[in-house]
Amino acid sequence: MATQMGQRMVFENAKALVRGLGYSVDQAVLTQSYLRSEVALSTSIANYHLPVLVNDTQNGASRINERRLNLQDIFVTSEIAVLIGVGAGTSTKAALYTYPNGVIFTAATDDDLLSIYNGSLNLTINNQQVLPAWDVYRHYMVPQTQGGVGITAQTVFPVDQNNGSDDGFYPVEPGIVFNGAANINFQLTANGAPATILANSFICVIQRGILLQNVTTVK
Repeated sequence: MATQMGQRMVFENAKALVRGLGYSVDQAVLTQSYLRSEVALSTSIANYHLPVLVNDTQNGASRINERRLNLQDIFVTSEIAVLIGVGAGTSTKAALYTYPNGVIFTAATDDDLLSIYNGSLNLTINNQQVLPAWDVYRHYMVPQTQGGVGITAQTVFPVDQNNGSDDGFYPVEPGIVFNGAANINFQLTANGAPATILANSFICVIQRGILLQNVTTVK
């Protein structure tokens, strides 16, 4: 659960990390912010590239709900969520789920998507392995209240219980420093490609933390 004291520690740790890397933070603007990377699910891919920088075109055009890192900025991650979404890359109404809901993804598809949660995140920055293996299963969260479960009256249509400030997120310590001027290779390696997927479904990785604007060598 997020607290003001916890966020103050995140703020102070971010300053110390960036200062330790040789960047001046005295005049920098530090604010809470987030990064959001999305990539379409595929039945032929088990290793997904997660775009972080604004100029990353490896997966093609940026999806509308993504939030990328400017080359002039540094971002220090304090927590990560790995979610499954449904919606076209141009849709501002894409829904996010903390697990493959069988009502939405159908019985066959939701089992196949467990290969994502049995996989891992890995991160390389400037050819240095920063995050060798972060298990995705720590983000798997089935809520106590689920849509389509236990309905006895047609007038009752519950939705999945979901707390957007907490569900699916896991703290990162020590924080990960993303430098917009660096070569960043962020990947999700699944335990095999899913045999079936729902149309317009995608992987969404949200990072929350501290953004430092205009501090890198890029001007």
